[in-house]
Amino acid sequence: MKGVVEMEGNRKTIQFRILLVCFLILGLVFSITLRLLWIQTVDASDLRKRAEKIWEKQELIEPSRGSITDRNGEPLVRDIVKYIIAADPTQVEDPKEAAEKLSPILNIPRDDLYRKLSNKGLKHVKLMGGGTYKVSRDVQKRVMDLKLEGIYAIPTVGRQYVEGSLAAHVLGFVNLDNSGVGGVEQRYNDQLKGEPGEIRFKKDARGIRFSDGPEEFRPPRHGKDLILTLDREIQFHVERVLEQAMERYRAKGATAIVVDPRNGDVLAMANRPTFDPEQYATTLETGVNDVNIAISNVYEPGSTFKIVTLAAAIEEGMFHPEQTFESGSIRVGGRLIRDWNGGRGWGEITYREGVYRSSNVAFVLLGQRLGQDRMIRYIERFGFGRITDSTGRKTGIDLPAEAKGYFFGRRLYESELATTAFGQGIAVTPLQQVMAVSAVANGGTLYKPRVVKAVRDPETGKLTENKPEIVNERVISPETAAQVRQILTGVVEHGTGSEAALEDYAVAGKTGTAQKPKGSGGYASDRHFVSFVGFAPAQSPKVVVYVALDEPSVESGSVSGGTVAAPVAREILKGTLKALKIKPQLSSLEDRVNLD
Repeated sequence: MKGVVEMEGNRKTIQFRILLVCFLILGLVFSITLRLLWIQTVDASDLRKRAEKIWEKQELIEPSRGSITDRNGEPLVRDIVKYIIAADPTQVEDPKEAAEKLSPILNIPRDDLYRKLSNKGLKHVKLMGGGTYKVSRDVQKRVMDLKLEGIYAIPTVGRQYVEGSLAAHVLGFVNLDNSGVGGVEQRYNDQLKGEPGEIRFKKDARGIRFSDGPEEFRPPRHGKDLILTLDREIQFHVERVLEQAMERYRAKGATAIVVDPRNGDVLAMANRPTFDPEQYATTLETGVNDVNIAISNVYEPGSTFKIVTLAAAIEEGMFHPEQTFESGSIRVGGRLIRDWNGGRGWGEITYREGVYRSSNVAFVLLGQRLGQDRMIRYIERFGFGRITDSTGRKTGIDLPAEAKGYFFGRRLYESELATTAFGQGIAVTPLQQVMAVSAVANGGTLYKPRVVKAVRDPETGKLTENKPEIVNERVISPETAAQVRQILTGVVEHGTGSEAALEDYAVAGKTGTAQKPKGSGGYASDRHFVSFVGFAPAQSPKVVVYVALDEPSVESGSVSGGTVAAPVAREILKGTLKALKIKPQLSSLEDRVNLD
């Protein structure tokens, strides 16, 4: 009986175990079914994306940055094949020897190279110094010819500035992030950089692309090209002349601008010292050559500003060229203002001669005749802004970092009106002066300057032109402009601007010699900012030229706009007129309209 009971107990245990196993199997099947349903519905989208990451590969295709040419299509900037020189330190047999051989080629300190090449914990290191890491094909070949173990070159795309430092401050450069810094590279970065493309394809477990797999392809949109208003030949000439002037006069800095007064096109803009955009990491120095002096620095204009006072006086009928005054000095508001020759003056002279000789007294008297309200109005008309404001008005040129100029920020005292009339006590940019004189040269119209003439789509060839823009259609009347041009021609033929005269062309212009302010107040007697602004041919101007040198020095004689800046302007005018193929045009003062 006992055995039967045990057998019955064993059977029930077995049945229970079988039933438990069946339930477990059913539970497992049910769980799998639920999971499959969940995967096919709720998780399907997410899992598909995760799977695609495994069997699909996506790559970005970098676009080419747009090229930059001068107004005649001559290349200035373009993308070319460059190389990144890299190393596998674990394969470099003799780091010291490799560093010694590579240093002069890559222009990287030997110790820096040795430190990188000795780091055996790295398998890949880029050999670059000071931010420069892309080298030319010539440099790449010289490196490879060394046949150094562990040294290799990676092809990439880099920026080439075809003419080295030519127009560096107008062009700017491209940094390590492939973004423009300074110049048109920065101002037109969005148009130049383009948009990257994309390619997606299937791959196997080893990352190899399937030949028959599905593929998606979106081509890159390459950057647009810029056509500048600059003329490469004129720019070359201006920079060569400016470099010679820097050496001759040992100046702290210099700038020169050439503009077509008929539309505001900048034909040349140069600064010294300068830098090489392709080697900016080693040639650009903060506070030395990193500023476009022509548009970003402000100076007291000195006598070149007298053109504004002269034009205003003629327009208002207050300039009588044969009327006389006593030159030498004049007291205004308790301040004694002297002529530039130490207050000696030239005795009793006509106002015409006063302009020729750049008499401060003559312009103080003209300023008094005009009065504060008229002076404020004409200075604003000529594009400088209101001198009763703290800052002036930008010209609006399509370049970054343009300065505004600095004014009084209030109504003027009597002595301040007097000094403003001959260009002292206010600060403006060289470009503001150029555009103001351009309005005189072209008959009274103030244009907005531009350095980019058009933007071109490289795929369609379509041009989008930056059309000339008028800021003020009538600054002064054409008749007034003609009279100012005649008098400024006399300044060059008989006055302080004689060193700017050309043999085959009549030149009109005005010199400027401004003492630089001292930090403690007042003016430094031995530090000057000298300038000349003029145009040619005087009867029908095609170019306006501005030249300025900061703190020049001469071995003998005086430092002035007439002795230093005017000769530089003459050389720039001569080469510019030749490059533009302007036919010689001469006439004497006797042939011109009498201003009496």
